[in-house]
Amino acid sequence: MPPSSDPFYAGLGQAVRIGTELLAALIVGGGLGWLADTYLFASSPWGMVIGLVVGAMAGVRNAYRFAQRWSTDGTK
Repeated sequence: MPPSSDPFYAGLGQAVRIGTELLAALIVGGGLGWLADTYLFASSPWGMVIGLVVGAMAGVRNAYRFAQRWSTDGTK
């Protein structure tokens, strides 16, 4: 599907993508932390807390990098 020429829909698509990346990073980080708590260390709830924090940091980093590319290129 070609990119939308309407700036509203182009911006909306980018916002949905950034939100999805943030949510996915939180789910992956929390899931890995839960797995570490449950099967590796028995350190509940610290593995999940650390996983969520690392996931949030990764999600914000990815969103920031994507926003930087979007503002400088304007076409992606």
